[in-house]
Amino acid sequence: TIHVTHALVRAGQKGFELPADMLQGALNYLDDIESHYPYWYSQQTRWTLSAYALYARNLSGDRDAQKAQQLLREAGVENLSMQTIGWLWPVIDNETQLEEIRRFVNNHVVETAGAANFTTAYDDQTYLLLSSDRRTDAILLDALMEDNPQSDLVPKVVNGLLAHRTQGRWGNTQENVFVLLSLDRYFNTYEAQTPDFVARLWLGDTYAGSSEFQG
Repeated sequence: TIHVTHALVRAGQKGFELPADMLQGALNYLDDIESHYPYWYSQQTRWTLSAYALYARNLSGDRDAQKAQQLLREAGVENLSMQTIGWLWPVIDNETQLEEIRRFVNNHVVETAGAANFTTAYDDQTYLLLSSDRRTDAILLDALMEDNPQSDLVPKVVNGLLAHRTQGRWGNTQENVFVLLSLDRYFNTYEAQTPDFVARLWLGDTYAGSSEFQG
């Protein structure tokens, strides 16, 4: 239900017409998501789903920073998965908590000369959340771009995601969704200008050819 609500919100942002009562009903469900968890969900699973619900609500304009900040205080950043932190990050207003998140994320990044990814751990209920390394990287990339668009990590995480494609895609639909959403934001933020130029190639004084780039 959280994932479907997220999809509806994203569709609305892209200009698709949505039944208003369906979207509002879904958002109302997310507002009280904790009352719908089965008794056997672990605390880690509950925190993760609550963070995802807060993230989807925030995208819709229903920002609940107080609930996000309370979740972080209750759990402690060190007890949350990296994807949970990525979903909470854009919803939190408290500067002390934001600094704590930034430090924690920076301490869990693995960098090479041209790429970066985030280290994460899994537990025996990870299957409930459809988690994966690439999805986590994409969620954190999106949060990082909102928090600090000039971060040197941004292009490195993008390179890391692009390098993990197999035949032009990622490992599953969850990875495809979150990676494409984060890359959509990346290209709209950093490469928004539409190409319109002619590239010409010369070898010494000899003209070797040209190619036109438009659109």
